[in-house]
Amino acid sequence: MKKFILLAILIVFTLNVVAQDDLTEKATKITNEITKVLSLNKEEKTKVYEIQLKRFQEVVSIREKYKDDAETRKPELKKVYKRLFGKLKKTLGKAKMQQWADYKREIGRE
Repeated sequence: MKKFILLAILIVFTLNVVAQDDLTEKATKITNEITKVLSLNKEEKTKVYEIQLKRFQEVVSIREKYKDDAETRKPELKKVYKRLFGKLKKTLGKAKMQQWADYKREIGRE
Protein backbone atom coordinates (compact mmCIF):
# COMPACT_ATOMS: atom_id res chain seq x y z
CA MET A 1 0.00 0.00 0.00
CA LYS A 2 2.87 2.39 0.82
CA LYS A 3 4.43 1.69 -2.58
CA PHE A 4 1.15 2.50 -4.31
CA ILE A 5 0.84 5.83 -2.49
CA LEU A 6 4.47 6.67 -3.23
CA LEU A 7 3.96 5.78 -6.89
CA ALA A 8 0.85 7.99 -7.09
CA ILE A 9 2.73 10.91 -5.53
CA LEU A 10 5.63 10.46 -7.95
CA ILE A 11 3.28 10.38 -10.93
CA VAL A 12 1.55 13.60 -9.86
CA PHE A 13 4.91 15.28 -9.22
CA THR A 14 6.24 14.15 -12.61
CA LEU A 15 3.17 15.45 -14.42
CA ASN A 16 3.54 18.83 -12.73
CA VAL A 17 7.22 19.03 -13.69
CA VAL A 18 6.45 18.12 -17.31
CA ALA A 19 3.65 20.69 -17.45
CA GLN A 20 5.96 23.36 -16.02
CA ASP A 21 8.64 22.46 -18.56
CA ASP A 22 6.06 22.87 -21.32
CA LEU A 23 5.15 26.34 -20.04
CA THR A 24 8.78 27.43 -19.83
CA GLU A 25 9.30 26.11 -23.36
CA LYS A 26 6.34 28.15 -24.64
CA ALA A 27 7.50 31.27 -22.80
CA THR A 28 11.02 30.84 -24.16
CA LYS A 29 9.79 30.34 -27.71
CA ILE A 30 7.63 33.45 -27.80
CA THR A 31 10.28 35.49 -25.96
CA ASN A 32 12.88 34.49 -28.52
CA GLU A 33 10.56 35.47 -31.36
CA ILE A 34 9.80 38.86 -29.78
CA THR A 35 13.51 39.40 -29.08
CA LYS A 36 14.42 38.67 -32.69
CA VAL A 37 11.71 40.85 -34.20
CA LEU A 38 12.18 43.80 -31.85
CA SER A 39 15.94 43.48 -31.21
CA LEU A 40 15.50 43.43 -27.43
CA ASN A 41 18.38 43.82 -25.01
CA LYS A 42 19.01 41.27 -22.21
CA GLU A 43 17.02 43.17 -19.61
CA GLU A 44 13.98 43.52 -21.88
CA LYS A 45 14.25 39.87 -22.90
CA THR A 46 14.30 38.75 -19.25
CA LYS A 47 11.27 40.89 -18.41
CA VAL A 48 9.34 39.64 -21.45
CA TYR A 49 10.13 36.03 -20.51
CA GLU A 50 8.87 36.54 -16.95
CA ILE A 51 5.68 38.19 -18.24
CA GLN A 52 5.05 35.39 -20.74
CA LEU A 53 5.71 32.61 -18.22
CA LYS A 54 3.33 34.17 -15.70
CA ARG A 55 0.74 34.52 -18.46
CA PHE A 56 0.94 30.84 -19.39
CA GLN A 57 0.75 29.83 -15.72
CA GLU A 58 -2.34 31.99 -15.18
CA VAL A 59 -4.03 30.59 -18.29
CA VAL A 60 -3.47 27.00 -17.14
CA SER A 61 -4.82 27.86 -13.71
CA ILE A 62 -7.94 29.51 -15.13
CA ARG A 63 -8.59 26.65 -17.54
CA GLU A 64 -8.35 24.14 -14.70
CA LYS A 65 -10.45 26.21 -12.31
CA TYR A 66 -13.23 26.93 -14.83
CA LYS A 67 -13.00 23.86 -17.06
CA ASP A 68 -16.75 23.25 -16.79
CA ASP A 69 -17.78 26.92 -16.87
CA ALA A 70 -17.03 28.49 -20.25
CA GLU A 71 -19.05 31.62 -19.44
CA THR A 72 -16.72 32.48 -16.57
CA ARG A 73 -13.56 31.15 -18.20
CA LYS A 74 -13.73 33.43 -21.27
CA PRO A 75 -13.81 36.75 -19.38
CA GLU A 76 -11.10 35.56 -17.00
CA LEU A 77 -8.84 34.67 -19.94
CA LYS A 78 -9.54 38.06 -21.53
CA LYS A 79 -8.36 39.72 -18.31
CA VAL A 80 -5.08 37.79 -18.55
CA TYR A 81 -4.52 38.94 -22.14
CA LYS A 82 -5.33 42.56 -21.27
CA ARG A 83 -2.84 42.44 -18.39
CA LEU A 84 -0.30 40.84 -20.74
CA PHE A 85 -0.67 43.69 -23.22
CA GLY A 86 -0.38 46.28 -20.46
CA LYS A 87 2.73 44.71 -18.95
CA LEU A 88 4.40 44.31 -22.33
CA LYS A 89 3.56 47.88 -23.29
CA LYS A 90 5.00 49.14 -20.01
CA THR A 91 8.16 47.08 -20.52
CA LEU A 92 8.71 47.64 -24.24
CA GLY A 93 7.06 50.96 -24.91
CA LYS A 94 4.40 52.01 -27.38
CA ALA A 95 6.64 52.00 -30.48
CA LYS A 96 7.89 48.45 -29.99
CA MET A 97 4.40 47.21 -29.21
CA GLN A 98 3.22 48.76 -32.48
CA GLN A 99 6.11 47.09 -34.28
CA TRP A 100 5.15 43.74 -32.70
CA ALA A 101 1.48 44.21 -33.67
CA ASP A 102 2.50 45.03 -37.25
CA TYR A 103 4.67 41.90 -37.37
CA LYS A 104 1.88 39.68 -36.02
CA ARG A 105 -0.58 41.15 -38.52
CA GLU A 106 1.88 40.57 -41.36
CA ILE A 107 2.56 36.91 -40.49
CA GLY A 108 -1.17 36.39 -40.07
CA ARG A 109 -1.65 37.22 -43.75
CA GLU A 110 0.84 34.63 -44.94
